[in-house]
Amino acid sequence: MVEHKLVKLAISFGICLLAGYFNSLYVLPLIPTWFASLIRPDFLPSESYFVPIGLVVYLLLGFALYFIWHSDARNYHEKRFCLFLFIFSLFLNVLWAYTFFGLHSPFIALMIILLLFAILMSTIYQTLSVSFGATLLLLPYLVIAFVVAYTNYYIVTMNPNLPFIVI
Repeated sequence: MVEHKLVKLAISFGICLLAGYFNSLYVLPLIPTWFASLIRPDFLPSESYFVPIGLVVYLLLGFALYFIWHSDARNYHEKRFCLFLFIFSLFLNVLWAYTFFGLHSPFIALMIILLLFAILMSTIYQTLSVSFGATLLLLPYLVIAFVVAYTNYYIVTMNPNLPFIVI
């Protein structure tokens, strides 16, 4: 039984850290070049904080995923829907990084981060009935998503020379 829990925990961390790894492929090389050339909000922390903050968030997400997966929710369909929302939010997270950094398309990335924010709020609501621990662990992610969405909006409005859609 303990081994089964450890396997679920390892898979949960693996899934979330893999999403973080994919994001780092697009984000890290472009922070000192393209991202540094953009007009950004003054409240944005130094780029040196991006990796540690991201690592903490992805570790918290790993625990949240484990709590959802391992919960003994009374309704299997609620748990399954919660897992779907969680995985979908991870997908949107990776898609946002690819769109913003990989495609240099902050406008499309803004649409994605707004969808991510809505899905994340839905996920948090859904986890209330599945795992309260997961709900608490998702709250820092919600705060980070809000900051990223606001920063993304600021970049779109303060850098009017950026293309809306990159093909």
